Amino acid sequence: MGKSKARSLKRNINDKFQYMTRESALKEVVNHTLDKNSIDTITLFGFTAEEMLEAGAEYEDVMALGGLIAK
Repeated sequence: MGKSKARSLKRNINDKFQYMTRESALKEVVNHTLDKNSIDTITLFGFTAEEMLEAGAEYEDVMALGGLIAK
């Protein structure tokens, strides 16, 4: 196996979000609301406060995110 292919395979071993749907992303965000990866996911998918609250996020956590959440 060449060096390039070995690096590519090694890089994707720890890829947490390899196949992410909107539903799985929302579930991940609700579980880890103030994590940096969650903040990136919120901005990527454009979640609204209503979506996050319906999925089970805490009200205080959603309000703390303020401007990151789509209106």
